[in-house]
Amino acid sequence: MLFKLLIVLLLFCMIGNLMLGLGAMLSRRDPQLMSRYIGRRLWFAVIILLLLILALATGLLVPNATPG
Repeated sequence: MLFKLLIVLLLFCMIGNLMLGLGAMLSRRDPQLMSRYIGRRLWFAVIILLLLILALATGLLVPNATPG
């Protein structure tokens, strides 16, 4: 349960940085500011992907069986 909460919090952080990047892009402030927010979003996505792979490899998460 704690693992799933961590994933959800990371997803919210990822969406938040995406919205901040959009705000920076629309206000035409510093282009590096937008790039920083988008870069953080990318890092959150990488962290989530690595956590999911690690959880599947250790058996913490079990994928659904294929129907058949």
